[in-house]
Amino acid sequence: MSPAKKRAADDHPKVSLCVDDASAPMGPALLSLSDFAPQKHTRFALYRAPSNDAGDGTSSEATLDDRLLLEGSTDVMQYTSTNWGWGASAQAAADLRRETRGYTGDYLIGAYDKEKKQVTFRVAPLFTLNRSVKSLAHLSASATEHGAQDNMDYTRARRDLGEAFGNKKQKQAARNLDRMKVNTENMDGILEHVASGIDVSASSLPTDLELNATLNTSRALPQAHLDASEPADVYPLASLVPPTVLNALHTRHLLKCSSQSDLAKALRLTSSPWLLPRMWQIVQTAQNDAGMSRAMELVRVGYYVAILLAFRKHARGLSRGDDGMSQVAHKMRLPEHEKDIVMEHLVSQYAEQARSSHRYAMTAIGDTRLFASIIVLALHLEEFSLASDVLAQELCVTTQRVNEILRSLGCTSSQSTKHGVDGDGAASQQQQRKWHLRLPLSFPNQRKRGPARR
Repeated sequence: MSPAKKRAADDHPKVSLCVDDASAPMGPALLSLSDFAPQKHTRFALYRAPSNDAGDGTSSEATLDDRLLLEGSTDVMQYTSTNWGWGASAQAAADLRRETRGYTGDYLIGAYDKEKKQVTFRVAPLFTLNRSVKSLAHLSASATEHGAQDNMDYTRARRDLGEAFGNKKQKQAARNLDRMKVNTENMDGILEHVASGIDVSASSLPTDLELNATLNTSRALPQAHLDASEPADVYPLASLVPPTVLNALHTRHLLKCSSQSDLAKALRLTSSPWLLPRMWQIVQTAQNDAGMSRAMELVRVGYYVAILLAFRKHARGLSRGDDGMSQVAHKMRLPEHEKDIVMEHLVSQYAEQARSSHRYAMTAIGDTRLFASIIVLALHLEEFSLASDVLAQELCVTTQRVNEILRSLGCTSSQSTKHGVDGDGAASQQQQRKWHLRLPLSFPNQRKRGPARR
């Protein structure tokens, strides 16, 4: 190294960095002032309260582990810090310390020592100062103590002036104000009376079981038994049609039918793309094995579905005249031995009685309940695997509506291949969507609506 360069290096001192411990005695401090600046000769004092109760408290040096208060004053103004109370010490949790101090991390102040030729960085607290006027400090307490009384005196004096010198309108307004006043002296007794009345009224509220029963009766869809182990037990037949009604149906004459057209006359069906072919298969199975109880049960269920289809077709006639039930039963061509018990069951299950009247009417909820009952019974007839397009033709509705009900009942869909014969006698294949009731059930998720547009 040349002599010139060595002399320049000696003139520039070496700098080493040293950061003091946070528990060491505190040095300088920083101030945060929002929109004001203290006067030049304002003197500040730092007060401390040890945060560690186990200490002996003999040390008078303030550290960052203490609760600190920076206070300054002049003849006119008072300056006080607000952000170094409980939770601001270095031993507090990071989130609590950040919330109390109002800032994150630490502020460092560097001091250069010429003799040691090193820079020492010390952790310095940042105090947020608030200012107040000394001569106005006593007004807050007096305003709280005398404000209500002064307001009352002012209102009373204004009222007296109005009575003495006011016009008719002002006097009437003052009288109206008097009538609207509430005497609060006896409010404690009134509150006790109200509380006792609430307890008495709450004792008559329905229980959770009663509320669930009421909700189930008002549901448009049948209630699913989620603890069922078989698909047939999810929506049991006893919950769809009472056994007394099902056993009252005479179905023996259906077993005497020798053709599908004879069965159509017995079921009182004119055109049926789904129920009639399915019922003909069930009747043939029951004819081959007369002692098969499952086949006979399906025959009665299919006959009941035919009654529901006829009732859905003529249900609007219930509200026409006082004999609406008899007119609907006549259009449905119900036999005399079935008419009374069947019609009483149908109107009690799917219709509503008009207020202060003996007439029944078919509502939207009742129509949906009837629609869903037909679909659930169709699942029983089809061994819980159903093609929705054929059933939609039977019900004269869109396939989408049938799919929505099946999805709400917990069914899942899949594509299947339907084999058949075309008009020329050649084999044909057609893709068909079928719905299955399987366990565990799969219900659709509730749609969440967004905020209303404005």
